[in-house]
Amino acid sequence: MSFGLLARTANAQPATPAATPKVQPFLFLEGDWQGAGWIQLGPNQRSEFNQTETVRRKLGGNLLTIEGLGLDKANAQRTIHNAFATVAFDAASNTFRMRAYRADGAYTDALATPGTDGHSFVWGFDYPGMGKVRFTIGLDAQGQWHEVGEFSRDGTQWMKNFEMTLHRVGAAKP
Repeated sequence: MSFGLLARTANAQPATPAATPKVQPFLFLEGDWQGAGWIQLGPNQRSEFNQTETVRRKLGGNLLTIEGLGLDKANAQRTIHNAFATVAFDAASNTFRMRAYRADGAYTDALATPGTDGHSFVWGFDYPGMGKVRFTIGLDAQGQWHEVGEFSRDGTQWMKNFEMTLHRVGAAKP
């Protein structure tokens, strides 16, 4: 047995299926979703898209994965949005962190703050030299995923540049 394997074995935590998942505040999104939305990438650059999202709990509920694909409503061969994200609890800072990746390889690390209602959260990041971006995700009165993206140059005045509404089409598969 190698030293590395021995060290990992000595520090291994027993599986505790009954333990509360660390990403519990985000599990309201677990499952498969479909719907539509729009994004404004600049003046006169609004695109409407059909969206799918797949949300899964991993590592015994200590990690949540979110995979989204948005295809242009006018041309389904054109991808508008293609992203993959993870949400995890950071014990060192006692916060939830989201790492969001785009298809071009770019990514951002962001703070993800659960809402007090049990079915929403906000995440965002600084866009160096430009301003701030934030997304608010939650379930509406019909149980649909409703998400709004906003941009601010100064962190006080926000402009909506993204919105989508999705309905659940399937429960999470183990």
